[in-house]
Amino acid sequence: MNKTLELSKLTKNPFTLVPGEKVTIWAGYKELKRHVLDIVESCRSDKVGLSEFVVLHGDYGAGKSHVLRYLKYWIESEKKDEFQSKVVYLESLKLAPKMDFLAIYRCIIEELKDHMRETAYWLDKKIEESVVKGVKVGMDEQIKLKAETYRDKSITPTFPSLSLLLKGIKEGNEQALKILSGGGTEKSLRDFDMHSPIDNEFSSVRCLGAYINLCTQGTTALNEVSAIGRNKAFYLFLDEVEMLNDFKASEVISINIGIRDLINACPENMCLLLGLTAEVRELATLFDRAVLRRMSREPNAIQALDVEQAVSFLKEVLKYYRSDSNDPDEYPFREAALKKIAEETTDKTAGGLFRNCRRVLERAVLENRLKPSEWIEKKDVEDLIPYI
Repeated sequence: MNKTLELSKLTKNPFTLVPGEKVTIWAGYKELKRHVLDIVESCRSDKVGLSEFVVLHGDYGAGKSHVLRYLKYWIESEKKDEFQSKVVYLESLKLAPKMDFLAIYRCIIEELKDHMRETAYWLDKKIEESVVKGVKVGMDEQIKLKAETYRDKSITPTFPSLSLLLKGIKEGNEQALKILSGGGTEKSLRDFDMHSPIDNEFSSVRCLGAYINLCTQGTTALNEVSAIGRNKAFYLFLDEVEMLNDFKASEVISINIGIRDLINACPENMCLLLGLTAEVRELATLFDRAVLRRMSREPNAIQALDVEQAVSFLKEVLKYYRSDSNDPDEYPFREAALKKIAEETTDKTAGGLFRNCRRVLERAVLENRLKPSEWIEKKDVEDLIPYI
């Protein structure tokens, strides 16, 4: 075992500066947690049901990515049965050499491949139920009726070909996914009743909006049962949105148009959360007024902690990584040592506190200050301050 972990009696180092792919821990920030959980719950079809568009912003290391990754875990794992929803999390807006909303759309479709296959089987079942309901027909006639129903443009009226594309996915037609990702040949497009590819903001928003609405609200084209979606909500989390500052003007305009039109296309059961390293006043330089006016709540700032909050936060973090649950929450640090670290940390964000705790712990081990079952004292922190 790593010597630091062995001496500190931790299962792993809790002071990582970059959140892992899967974030299962929330410490401190109780009011923030209450607020963000309220956001993701409110848009569910069994709650308020209206869509949410919210910006989380703060300094580097404030914990925005941690919040978004935790919410993804909360929705898809911790409360999976309660939410019955899909989350797409894109960790950065720099997704392709040439950036525009179409590039974002293609990444979303890539993340949705498995979900689309599930939706394809769900829709096929609904169509089959609609065809056979109250009508006794032979198998050949049933197949014919199903094929005709798939071409009903009212199933997904804003993008009529979506039902045929989902049928293609269910049948293993590779062209269906290629078309949804913006490709496809002229012949394959005609096979799915399409005249042009999904190659601009307009068509990508129409397709994605139609898919989200189908999943969350079903379709009224078949029967009353099909008017209930397979998901209670759809979540799209976009992180590091400040990268818009580095994009060309045409790319920023494209992304603004796409976000605006997607919000318009999905007035219910969608949650769009943006993570932004910036002050709230900088929002006006990234987004046009049409986008900002569609925000459902005021921008949510992740604030730095005061000393007492920082100590409480660090104790809670350490508690999650205890290898022996009988040890005090703060072990191997005395509470006074944690307080001293917090006082000496100018940037009292999660990242700033983790950075200094990590350095103190490492130096304490290297200098043989931390011995088995002993503590890192306030005096140790005072001696090690010059090194952190």
